[in-house]
Amino acid sequence: MKNKSVILNSNMDIKDLNRSQFLLLLLLIILVSSITTAVVTVTLLDQTPQAGIVNTVNRVVERIVPGATTTVIKIVKEEPTATEGEQIVKATESVSPAVIKLVQKTGDDVKNLGTGFVIREGLVVTSLKNIPDDLASTSLSIAKGQTSVGVEIISRNIENKLAFLKFTATSTLSVGGLVLSEKLPTSGQTTVAMAYSESGNPDIMIGLVMGVISATASTTPTQNVDLIRTGSVIGDNIGGPLVGLNGQVLGIGISRGYALSASALKTLVDQIK
Repeated sequence: MKNKSVILNSNMDIKDLNRSQFLLLLLLIILVSSITTAVVTVTLLDQTPQAGIVNTVNRVVERIVPGATTTVIKIVKEEPTATEGEQIVKATESVSPAVIKLVQKTGDDVKNLGTGFVIREGLVVTSLKNIPDDLASTSLSIAKGQTSVGVEIISRNIENKLAFLKFTATSTLSVGGLVLSEKLPTSGQTTVAMAYSESGNPDIMIGLVMGVISATASTTPTQNVDLIRTGSVIGDNIGGPLVGLNGQVLGIGISRGYALSASALKTLVDQIK
């Protein structure tokens, strides 16, 4: 039997094809299509979810390869962006170990004077507003949880409305991960003012920076003093740290609506031996 060749002429009308030729043409089209079909690449980046982070967001990127019929679709597991609430939690956790309360003891009478924080090992800073003028060092102590130690008032800085207290450092009363910011905050920036709480977690007040006031210290004309205007500093957290969302201390609350900047605070701390 002679082999018959099937030749598809480019001028041949599809109506002239018999059943066998039509099926052969269909198979040829399917074969070509399967070779040029889309290639789907799925890439899942392994990562361990961190506590407090919301579920990761899947992003689908479609890319057309120039000069080719291939479409590449890539599903990428992106690093999630923390919400402002999560940033606040993380920021306060790093500063919380340094926040303490001031206690005045007179006989059996115990009075809570307010909040301060450990600015350096063995040194506490607070607002002068929290230290009565007639308060003797012998009746003053600082406390955190079940730990309480006596302190000595070594400086009352009237111009900057600060008081510095010296104490014997302990593992419970330490500076922790506290870092002073080298930059001033900008208007509109979110700030968190912290106050001591018996629950173990500090009380916080969130507010925005309304502006920064720069002035020259009268006692040291070459030194600039920057005051931060913010709605987060209120009565209960005066004397506590003012923290940015990056976890760095922006300043210390000295009066309602105002905080002394971290740079000015650092200058004063460096002068204390």
